[in-house]
Amino acid sequence: MCMLCVIPPNIIPSREKLENSALNNPHGFGFAIAVPSEQRIIVERTMNADESINKFLELRTQHMEGYAVWHARFATHGSKVVENCHPFPVGNDHRTYLAHNGILDCEAPKNDDRSDTRIFADEVLPGIGGVTALDNDYVWGMLSDYTAGSKVAILTVDPAAKHPLYLLNQADGWEDTDGVWWSNQTCFLESWATAYRAKSKIMGYYDGYYDMGYDTKGREYAKSGMALDLDEAAEEVVECPNCLYVTDSIELVYSSNTCQQCGWCFECTQGYMECDCYTPSQRQLTMEY
Repeated sequence: MCMLCVIPPNIIPSREKLENSALNNPHGFGFAIAVPSEQRIIVERTMNADESINKFLELRTQHMEGYAVWHARFATHGSKVVENCHPFPVGNDHRTYLAHNGILDCEAPKNDDRSDTRIFADEVLPGIGGVTALDNDYVWGMLSDYTAGSKVAILTVDPAAKHPLYLLNQADGWEDTDGVWWSNQTCFLESWATAYRAKSKIMGYYDGYYDMGYDTKGREYAKSGMALDLDEAAEEVVECPNCLYVTDSIELVYSSNTCQQCGWCFECTQGYMECDCYTPSQRQLTMEY
């Protein structure tokens, strides 16, 4: 899950939204605030939500000239430790930091406790040229495809970069009335899970990831007309009201609450052509490709 929050210059995000994000994503917190006039980025990471939010808002009021990124982690890969909290420096360059929402295809070597995002920041992006590689149209398109289903923010004060902020898959998030960009709906206390539960038909439950219709214990996951033992339930399985495709809470997180079969939006209950969940303002956070 995670919450990735991108704040444009001269804007302070809602404390309430940050606190709600922390409640829904409780496995570590971090932020980065660019200070372009000094060519530096202020970065702090912690396992304490109150500490992160208070310190971030305090420092943001003092440094408003650049972009800022705040992140709340929901662990999927790597231990729940401060070392795996976002944001991460890109390679060894502390002029550029990266934060992410979603899952990246970065396999850790055996006994490597790094998260997928940390590996991406440590190895993948530096391996293709670092932040300046993002100014190449081909590389941008390649990374957009590679990170599909995720959102990645790269904040930099590197003078060689053309832009101070790069946001991969920006359209998969949404912008509030203050101009702050959020990667999903977990900045509301009534989280996405409650929202889609009220709008979709719960078909049954399963207790792990499944492949080709089976969960990790080899049992067929819930389909229309059947359900697993609720005593063993961990994740809800729901049916898309538009095409009847059966999906689950994990899959919905990484498809931005849309049906992977037909694109139906579980937030606004409309098809992908009519979906109004993402309503960007005139302000653009990043370059257009």
